[in-house]
Amino acid sequence: MTILPRALDKMYLGYFTIVLLLTIFIDTQDYWPEGTGPEFLKQIKQQYLADSGDPLLTSTLGGRPQMAWFDSLVFQEFLFQLPALCLIVGGILRGWRSTYIWILAYCVSSVATTIPCIYTFLVIPDADAATPIGTLALSPAQKRFLLYNYVPFVVMPLIAAVDSGMQLAEDVKLAASARKAMKAKTQ
Repeated sequence: MTILPRALDKMYLGYFTIVLLLTIFIDTQDYWPEGTGPEFLKQIKQQYLADSGDPLLTSTLGGRPQMAWFDSLVFQEFLFQLPALCLIVGGILRGWRSTYIWILAYCVSSVATTIPCIYTFLVIPDADAATPIGTLALSPAQKRFLLYNYVPFVVMPLIAAVDSGMQLAEDVKLAASARKAMKAKTQ
């Protein structure tokens, strides 16, 4: 039995499964032991970096003290978001309504960590032909590419957070009604 009768829950299963796989196979690559992991996954990440110029994931800003905020978000991804994604996918497949708690918590965390990244891209100066090599700047095409890749990780979690909150509110309402009925029977 799953919680999949709702179309949204089917969409959540697909979305969270994809995010879980991206987290394991793409986001964590820099932390794998040297020489491990399939080469094609490394090539996917390298192609993304070449296309996007993503300053958060390239050496453009990496290792600088002002990037400690981003490093802390990556740490949060490992510490909280990755385990939460495992619980969410497993919970949806098992039909656990309590999974909505994890969906809500994950989504709030995801939105809160993705918005600063998007803002960073928006405030980085535009690159043009006169921009010196090594200057932190993004072309308009790179900014669009980054937004296409990051914005869905705000929009979908916002939808899921609101829906999960509504599901949990309904569960609380039903539990309160049941408790009230039980109390009335015992009096």
